[in-house]
Amino acid sequence: MDNMSIKISFIIPALNEERRIATLIDNIKMLDPEHNYEIIVADGNSTDKTAEIAHKSGATVIQDNKDAPRTIANGRNTGANLATGEIFIFCDADTVIKDPDIFLFEVLRVFQNPEIIGGAPSLRIFPDETILKDKVFHYVFNNIVRFSFTTMVPICGGQCQIVRASSFRKVNGYNANIVHGEDSDFFRRLRKIGKLHFFTKLIVYESPRRYRHFGYIILLMQGVYSLVYQQIFRKNVFKVWRRVDNTLNNKRKSVFI
Repeated sequence: MDNMSIKISFIIPALNEERRIATLIDNIKMLDPEHNYEIIVADGNSTDKTAEIAHKSGATVIQDNKDAPRTIANGRNTGANLATGEIFIFCDADTVIKDPDIFLFEVLRVFQNPEIIGGAPSLRIFPDETILKDKVFHYVFNNIVRFSFTTMVPICGGQCQIVRASSFRKVNGYNANIVHGEDSDFFRRLRKIGKLHFFTKLIVYESPRRYRHFGYIILLMQGVYSLVYQQIFRKNVFKVWRRVDNTLNNKRKSVFI
């Protein structure tokens, strides 16, 4: 089958992301129009104009079920339930894909191998906001993720995760009850039924807002504690996901689009 005919679903969970959501949608729409893709924004019942802006930017918008757990995992599942693509690409609302056409070409090339059912790109901070400790952390983190994919206990951030739709459904998607670490939990279940691929040369930029607010050391300690606790006790150590916002204006459009 021609790769250009394979339908891709970009799924973006979002909560109060009115300053960022249009940039990511416009970034994805830089793709060659010959590609068969859809953009779905799963809005977590935002109190700002996230849903309105996403709709005007050309995305299909679906609202999270208010009775379901208010987690990013639930948002991803909500979007996936509406998606019709053969490959799902989950992107956080504060990310941007470097060179979308190259990105998608490589994803489709790798996924020609039927044994590959999931994958993730390298992560970096937006270039205009990068400082030395960002470079050090992400270099180490990306290599840890890449190595973990060769084991039965993969770890992976949820900023951008790629998965076959059939495999997503086979493992019943994300665990909506997990507040923190749902991304690694999802990939661990995928690893039991197939292979994962780390796209070393593909880059997705992310906002540094969480790193600036909490600091790398605290976030690293929280992450390790949460993952170990889940592995031992099979339940959440964190009960609520603390959303971080800031007053950064939306500069991404001038840099990437």
